[in-house]
Amino acid sequence: MKKFSLFLFSSGLMGVLFIAFAISMAVATFIENDYGSLVAFKWVYSARWFEIILLLLAVNLIGQTIKGKLYSTKKLTILMFHLSFILMIIGAGITRYFGFDGSIHIREGESQNVCTSAEKYIHFTINNKSGKQLFHYSKPFTITPKTIDRYSKKVMVDNTPYSLKLLGIIPNAIETIDDTPNGQPMVSLMITSGMMGRQSLILKQGATKTINGLMVGFNTEDSLSTRISFEQDSFYIQSKSNIIMMNMMSQSSIVIEKERKITLKPMLVYNINGNGFVVQKLSKSGVIKPISHGKKQNKASQNVLEFELKSGDNATNLYVWADRDLNGSKDTYSDDKNRVEVSYGPKEIALPFEIRLNKFVLERYPGSNSPSSYKSEVTLTDKEQNIDIPYSIYMNHILKHRGYRFYQSSFDNDEKGTILSVNHDKVGMMVTYAGYIFLFLFIILSIFNKNSLLKTITINAWNSPIKKVGITLLAIFFSTSHLIANDEKLEIDKTIADHLGKVLVQDQKGRTKPLNTLSNDIFRKVTKKNQFQGYSSMQLFLGFYADFDNWKNVPLIKVSNSELANRIGIKGDYAAFSDIVDLNSNTYKLASFIEESYAKPEDSRSKFDKEVLKLDERVNVCYMIYTGEFLKIFPLKDKSTKWGSPNEALKFAENKDDSLYLKNIMGIIIESSQSAAISKDNKEIDDFINSITNYQKKFAGYSLPSERKVNVEVLYNKANIFERLFPFYATLGLILIITLVFGIISGKQNLTKMIKGLSILLLIGFAAHTLGLALRWYISGHAPMSNGYESMLFISWATLLAGFIFSKKSPFALSATAVLAALTLLVAHLSFMDPEITNLVPVLKSYWLTLHVSIITGSYGFLGLGAILGFLVMILYSFTNPLNKERISKTIDELTIINYKTITLGLYFLTIGTFLGAIWANESWGRYWGWDPKETWSLITIIIYSFVIHSRMIKSLRSIYTFNLLSLFAFSSVLMTYFGVNYYLSGLHSYASGDPIPVPTFVYVTIVSLFVVSTIALFKYKQLERNEKMQ
Repeated sequence: MKKFSLFLFSSGLMGVLFIAFAISMAVATFIENDYGSLVAFKWVYSARWFEIILLLLAVNLIGQTIKGKLYSTKKLTILMFHLSFILMIIGAGITRYFGFDGSIHIREGESQNVCTSAEKYIHFTINNKSGKQLFHYSKPFTITPKTIDRYSKKVMVDNTPYSLKLLGIIPNAIETIDDTPNGQPMVSLMITSGMMGRQSLILKQGATKTINGLMVGFNTEDSLSTRISFEQDSFYIQSKSNIIMMNMMSQSSIVIEKERKITLKPMLVYNINGNGFVVQKLSKSGVIKPISHGKKQNKASQNVLEFELKSGDNATNLYVWADRDLNGSKDTYSDDKNRVEVSYGPKEIALPFEIRLNKFVLERYPGSNSPSSYKSEVTLTDKEQNIDIPYSIYMNHILKHRGYRFYQSSFDNDEKGTILSVNHDKVGMMVTYAGYIFLFLFIILSIFNKNSLLKTITINAWNSPIKKVGITLLAIFFSTSHLIANDEKLEIDKTIADHLGKVLVQDQKGRTKPLNTLSNDIFRKVTKKNQFQGYSSMQLFLGFYADFDNWKNVPLIKVSNSELANRIGIKGDYAAFSDIVDLNSNTYKLASFIEESYAKPEDSRSKFDKEVLKLDERVNVCYMIYTGEFLKIFPLKDKSTKWGSPNEALKFAENKDDSLYLKNIMGIIIESSQSAAISKDNKEIDDFINSITNYQKKFAGYSLPSERKVNVEVLYNKANIFERLFPFYATLGLILIITLVFGIISGKQNLTKMIKGLSILLLIGFAAHTLGLALRWYISGHAPMSNGYESMLFISWATLLAGFIFSKKSPFALSATAVLAALTLLVAHLSFMDPEITNLVPVLKSYWLTLHVSIITGSYGFLGLGAILGFLVMILYSFTNPLNKERISKTIDELTIINYKTITLGLYFLTIGTFLGAIWANESWGRYWGWDPKETWSLITIIIYSFVIHSRMIKSLRSIYTFNLLSLFAFSSVLMTYFGVNYYLSGLHSYASGDPIPVPTFVYVTIVSLFVVSTIALFKYKQLERNEKMQ
């Protein structure tokens, strides 16, 4: 027993559990990506074995707390750490087994006191003939594409045994009529009606259905417009409108006058008010039975649960459709005594109060259908507590009452109803939040406590075969080149173009921004460059708009696929508009390629197909500039907030002066720009441009960006800070590394001034980086962390900040982070990153988001520094020999200690950021942990780095080499959390759509290179270890 308890509470078991926990979660994210979240929960997150891992982790933490006497005064901070995770695991258990999640749907003017569960159940109910409930049983049941649970229930009611058993799932089923002696008359029709397409319709006796305004009834009252009846063993049809009846064989047709009853037959097409239908089946005695339709092809095909119900000696099959109705579907059976009802759907939960929806309010961004925010104006009525109060529920603003929490979730299509998510988990949430508080206190105390391991860690924490160290490193520097071309065309003076660039324009997403920004976004998409042939984006935009005949011959449309370039007959990487489109003959060289590409499923499209679609988009963008569709600079006088081009605004002109102004203003500006360029007098053209600005202010109908904000945004665009910082950081970082290496190898000590100078230059770059982020924040109105591009900018900033923090310990920290910051900026400007400033979706308008994203992305800088330092140690081991080992060991010791501290800080920030994200999720939509791939991989990264910093406690891993190796490859979990989830896995945090981007070749080269260097370092390390033992 003692041995078992020692094993149960050992650091070795903790390491094994950490690895098992991390691998399980990682596998689950890929399962979710391939098969959906339901399968991931079934196989992993909700599985009993996964709960056992969590339980063992909690037991191990409790055991280590007792074993290490962490309850003593000197170890209270470590006790907080262990206690925090114990509380979080306990809180998760309470939430899982005692918490409730659901939703409530309310229409305007109505009250509701019943909500439905998020989890679905099989409901088995038996009522007597008068409707009194004799038996009810509900069991949670989940249908997934890969798993089928068992279900059976036996009960005795009124001395009659009832047995219900699930026989199986009929996948992707559709309704059919099955002839049976004990059935009833039924009709199956195929209806076609304009844009609605073809729809199958099955009618039982007494049923009515409406499709596209056509109301059809079977054996119903005479008030219906179209009636089908079954009389004397035959089926008839009559309508209040004329019926056009066509024979499918002869194609001949006749008109049946309204209210005339005729026999309903197959092989005839009946047309009533534009709605055509044919008879699929006429059954004199049938039942509706589902059959599998193979692969899912339309919305009508759904999964069906097939049950066998035994009532005494009788047996019958019941069919329950999954997901047919919001509140579930059912099937029934009646015997001599009772009525049995089997259904599948959510459970209804009665609330001890009611909520009335007074009004649902949806606000959109100006000129766009994109929601800016939406809220529910409700009244809470609780008669037991004598409460009747109004309240507004919107994103990040929840209603709390009697342990229930209501969150704004969604709304009805007609915007007259709201859907609120409901959560009831007060105890679980309080225990979990207590765990968060203890964790945050531990981190704060550890950072500021002089006696904490973070402050007192020494090289003696690891085994080392050598005593002193020096450093070597090889680096690569990249340069770029620009395409140069020339042609005769209209060129707008740059100063005039810049002034016109300050005119506001409304983009297609509803953001009002300077024309300069729009032109930047457009030509970045078209040319994949910020400037082209020395022209600014505004000059290109105005050139295409005003002198399309000449500019269409300029090769500036990027063609990334060489095969496509060859097939459309161009040389190089750029095509002119006229190379692809001939407007005179209406010939489009991409037409056949586009048709072929769209005919293929997305997952079957080749690189060629994808580039065809991208090139088609670029060509269309150029054409839209020419037609003025992007030039939405005039508010439309149509009582909306939309803006339009001069031609669009002309349609809403209220008088002759308006018409003349809108029709001629752009032409006048273009003409004036030519004379102004010669005379150098811009006063007249400035007046024309200012007239547009005044027009916008007068008729916009909403608050416009100030002149100061417009100027700042134009300045931000021109400065192009972040793209310029990439070569700046890379150059200085590499020079600094080479200088440090040279100083160690040569033994020269007079390089301090040069190192200081390089550090000052990096500090200037860091200040510019900070200014760029601040400008972007000011321009957008939200923290610059809302998409992949912005988060990469922040990670680069945080990385360099980490370098400055640790530069006092070793200048290698600053040099390494400078290179890493440069690489991060390089990634930010790759083709799949979009630097466009956009509006925020409602859920992202939260201060919790700003804290969560800023801290968690900031942690990536520290963890990235740890990976670079680990790699430097690998390089050093590779070049260590008996002659230089004494000189090198000191540097390795310093780097290892810095590595431990930077990883620890990174882990602290990552942990704080992750759990702040949990708080944000709980405050926004009612669950602090939902196993979304992003949050799951954040937890995996926390587990992996916790394993790294605790590896020194495991005897077989207690070496400097192992720690640095782990710190190097642990960063792959950060890369997976950021790039893998954002661009390869599906989830709430995913930035990409469609097919994932291909993995760049350099990634594979980098992985192989790291393995080679690590292997060489391992051989050298083992050799030094053997030599040390021999001595």
